[in-house]
Amino acid sequence: MQNDLDDLDALFAEARDEAKPSPTLSARVLADADRVLRESEYMAAPEPSGGLFSWLTAIGGWRGAGGLIAATVAGVMIGFSAPEAIDEVLGGQLSLLGLVESSTLLPGLDDLLPVEGG
Repeated sequence: MQNDLDDLDALFAEARDEAKPSPTLSARVLADADRVLRESEYMAAPEPSGGLFSWLTAIGGWRGAGGLIAATVAGVMIGFSAPEAIDEVLGGQLSLLGLVESSTLLPGLDDLLPVEGG
């Protein structure tokens, strides 16, 4: 194990001793970068308009809003109808454990769906 550490230390020492670029090369690279920066046209970020829908930019525009709306609708539907459905799939195990209680205060998914034949 010590041999491996000695080899690693020797490798790091060799990397530190590597020749660094000459100051003239660094100056030429920086001068070229300044020239390219001055010649290029770059777009600045648009200023927020402060309008009615300015919050959309924070969530990714209309695509982000669409994703949030879809997730919200899915979450409401799952939260509204899933406890009873999951309890039925599990054979009533959640009710036996007291995790799901049936309540008729709120309509279920069956009340929202049209009834066949009528």
